[in-house]
Amino acid sequence: MFGIISNLLFPSKHICLICKENYGHNRFICDNCQSSLEVVHEEIHSDSKYIKKVYYSLFYNRFIRELIKKYKFNGKNYLYKAFGEILVETIEKNNLSQDIDMVTYVPSHRRKEALRGYNQAELLARYIAEKIEKPLCRENLVKTKWTEEQSHSNKADRVVNLRDSFHLKKPEKIQKKRILLVDDLITTGATMEECGKILIRNGAKEIIGLALTSSKNN
Repeated sequence: MFGIISNLLFPSKHICLICKENYGHNRFICDNCQSSLEVVHEEIHSDSKYIKKVYYSLFYNRFIRELIKKYKFNGKNYLYKAFGEILVETIEKNNLSQDIDMVTYVPSHRRKEALRGYNQAELLARYIAEKIEKPLCRENLVKTKWTEEQSHSNKADRVVNLRDSFHLKKPEKIQKKRILLVDDLITTGATMEECGKILIRNGAKEIIGLALTSSKNN
């Protein structure tokens, strides 16, 4: 009886976070929106010296492109729950949890994070860490150099812009750890590569990259 009353008083858990329409299960996404997401749970080809493997969850179609913009730039930070569930599915489908000791994320510059109010990658990483019961490494990998939005830059320009952008505050926290590095979007892979380089050079054993979506192979 209490459950019925609670559902009537607090119906939000039955609301799709994407379209705000009702749905019949507790996965944060209704069937209609789910059908617009092209789920792949695939590995991206990478020749990185620092990142062992990279995976992404969703094909980069128009629907997810617009959702990412809303998530990052329009204050729709609550979408991290729906996105986090999809990322956890990718981990499960590829049996990644057994190869992970801790979870971290691509950091934002403190000024950019202050303007936005949150780091979208951190929200995803926090959700994932809780779900797969792994420690979250917060505020250790930091971005110390301001860079402009690079959505229209090619990989060579991104590599130059990102050089010396990241710093590890406490290297002892990641020694010999197998780390899941989380981001929302992979474009050229330059950002994740630079983060992976800093982690490996400071003692991490292995890096696995994970993103919600990727335009790299499109």
